[in-house]
Amino acid sequence: MTISLQEVRPDADVTPRRRPRHLLVAGLLLVVLLCALLVASILIGSRPVSLAALITLLGGDADPDTLILLRDVRIPRTFAAVLVGIALAWAGALMQGMTRNPLADPGLLGVSSGAAFAVTIALSWLGVRSAMGVATASVVGAAVMTILVLALGLRGKANDSRLILAGVAFSMTVGGVQTSITLLNPRALDAMRAWSAGSLATPDADVVGAVLPLIAVALVLALLLARPLNALALGDDAARGLGSHPLRTRAGVAVAAALLVGAATAIAGPIGFAGLMIPHLVRPFTGPDTTRILIAGAVAGPALLLCADVIARIALWPGEIPVGIVTAALGAPVLLLLIRRSR
Repeated sequence: MTISLQEVRPDADVTPRRRPRHLLVAGLLLVVLLCALLVASILIGSRPVSLAALITLLGGDADPDTLILLRDVRIPRTFAAVLVGIALAWAGALMQGMTRNPLADPGLLGVSSGAAFAVTIALSWLGVRSAMGVATASVVGAAVMTILVLALGLRGKANDSRLILAGVAFSMTVGGVQTSITLLNPRALDAMRAWSAGSLATPDADVVGAVLPLIAVALVLALLLARPLNALALGDDAARGLGSHPLRTRAGVAVAAALLVGAATAIAGPIGFAGLMIPHLVRPFTGPDTTRILIAGAVAGPALLLCADVIARIALWPGEIPVGIVTAALGAPVLLLLIRRSR
């Protein structure tokens, strides 16, 4: 009996398939989009600035009024949008990785609610009116709420469902108390009305300077946690087998998220849905790897916030609406799309 062997052709492709180039193409397109939105954020507003005037300004022949507008209003606002976008994007990616829940966002563990609640207390009971006082209250509130949620959710054996339930419970509780305080104290209600909607209209330079080191520390911590989060996605037992420590990873993520969300809330107030949307927008191109998601989120986050801020300026031109309302309007269709895909 003769056994014939299939001849291997010399021109047969025996090398692994090349890595798809869609990730590189998507990254380049995203960078181009971010650059275009940066320019649009500088030019568009209640007093438009033409592209020719911007080019003239860069050439050194500056109109004094245009120079003051760009230096004191547009550029600080654009920089604040970039910071807030990165902070919320990375916080959302970290929390989705930690909880293994694709619908997780910075509000899931009550971090945003804790920051807003602390600001309400500072404005209504402590008489805080300075921007630095509001920033301090925001970061402290986010940190305290994170500690409380971790103390309850990770008590005993780590459980992601219990962690989520603890975050939701604390978030609803402080949200109800916050509403009661603002209704009983009209002065606090007036002070919270514009801030609670989320706005980039007048970012305070002192606040941005104060929270910038916190954001930098949180970003470095997030990069260090990327590999342990990848291991955690396989389950706690598999993560331990790979040399990771699930409890330490969750605690580190909570610290980084508290710093990022507290700093973002101090700059622009509570902005919802951004932390939920951005990881889902980049994940089809990056895959589940946390490091790639964070790198892509560093571009997609600012792009989303800048786009929302530009829409907020032109929706009721020459007036504007808070950027938090725009992100919420953009986030609702994304959430419906996620529900449809999960079916």
